[in-house]
Amino acid sequence: MSRFNPLAAIGRLFDNKKFLVAFSLVCAVIFWLVIDITENPLRDITIGDVPITIADQTDDNGNVLSPIGSYTDAVTVTLNGPGYMVSKITKDDINVSVSSYADVTKPGTYVLSFVATTGKSGCNVTKISPSYIKVVYDYDTSSDIPVEIDTAEFQQYVDTDCEIYKSSLRSNSNGDDITALTVSGPSEVIGSIAKVVVKPILPASDIESTTQNFSGSTVFYDVVGNEVDDSQLVYNTDTYVRIVVYKTADAVLVPTFANMPECFASSDSGLPPYKITAYDELQKHTESINHVKVRGPVDSVNELSVSGLKLSAIDFSKVKAGSTSFNVSFLLPDNVEVVDGTEEVTVSLELGKLTTRTLTVQPSAIKFEGLGDGLSASTSYKKAIKVVICGKYNVLRGITANDIVLTVNCNGVTTATIETKGLKAAVSGGSEAWVNSVEPSEISIVIE
Repeated sequence: MSRFNPLAAIGRLFDNKKFLVAFSLVCAVIFWLVIDITENPLRDITIGDVPITIADQTDDNGNVLSPIGSYTDAVTVTLNGPGYMVSKITKDDINVSVSSYADVTKPGTYVLSFVATTGKSGCNVTKISPSYIKVVYDYDTSSDIPVEIDTAEFQQYVDTDCEIYKSSLRSNSNGDDITALTVSGPSEVIGSIAKVVVKPILPASDIESTTQNFSGSTVFYDVVGNEVDDSQLVYNTDTYVRIVVYKTADAVLVPTFANMPECFASSDSGLPPYKITAYDELQKHTESINHVKVRGPVDSVNELSVSGLKLSAIDFSKVKAGSTSFNVSFLLPDNVEVVDGTEEVTVSLELGKLTTRTLTVQPSAIKFEGLGDGLSASTSYKKAIKVVICGKYNVLRGITANDIVLTVNCNGVTTATIETKGLKAAVSGGSEAWVNSVEPSEISIVIE
């Protein structure tokens, strides 16, 4: 048995070229470290772009004093320490803060010195550049300030028959109107603000549509009209100005009617003779009119200027002796208004002297309209039906019960049933007469 010889084993290692290379590298590193530590033990290193920290403080009453403005400055820090240690330090290892806030007890401008630490034993901070900073401290407050939109220069960009109807400040995030800006900043600056004005940036050409959005600039003013420096203020800048342009034009008034006799519908005008009047609040008297000025979106106003402005319907069943004048409102499209604020006019029908006449019609004369295929209808109502008609006397005397058309609308009924339906009456033959009332107005019918 042979014995292990350590010296022989080591000798064989040194005969290995790969081992010799590795061994040489290890020895070189150790030798460099020894030289570096013994011959040059300390080294200076300069690290730039080190962030600083400026903290809130409190006054003697516990009120918070905040640094006003944005302090994003950075400093350069010089360190001294063992070379092997300082070479590994980055800006993230360094904390730069104010050495003392003892003097910060009330609003004002303070010169604050910096102190830096690394948390590395044996590394010393030898220099901070700059070594101090001027900081304005004040009570941070906020206020809601009403917004004014200045569109004085915009009118030159709209057509002569158009105007800027309204403008508003809106949020880009949700599109809501902003009537007041929440402004935060030094109490002294906030207190000096009397108003905030948003001026939309002027367009490059004429405004073609009724509603457009523009970017705007926000300007703060004090009580005497001087601009307030907003560099220390925080407020919502993610906004735009919405400007609505409306057109003004004349629109002819067009009465509408319900249950109108056929004779008027077949006339040249398609309407009965009438007169429209309105009360003039300024002149304090009633005057005849045939049109009004309307204001609204361009497309809507253009259509009204061609087709006319319809009035709410007059029901001929309510036209009778002594009741031929009706107060009616305007059927205005969305966002359109009458310029002078008039809400209604009076339409007087010029039908001459009217009277009424009552006729009786038997239930057997009822016509059932809209019945489904294979269905029939009848009524068990046996009494005479009273129909009151209105018109001129010489017209009414020539009308008989045979000229009265009674109808019941059965649309939608598809199966056998018993229902109560409305009963309608009309005067046939295009007569200048109309129905004021029918009694009963509803009857029970059997559909089978």
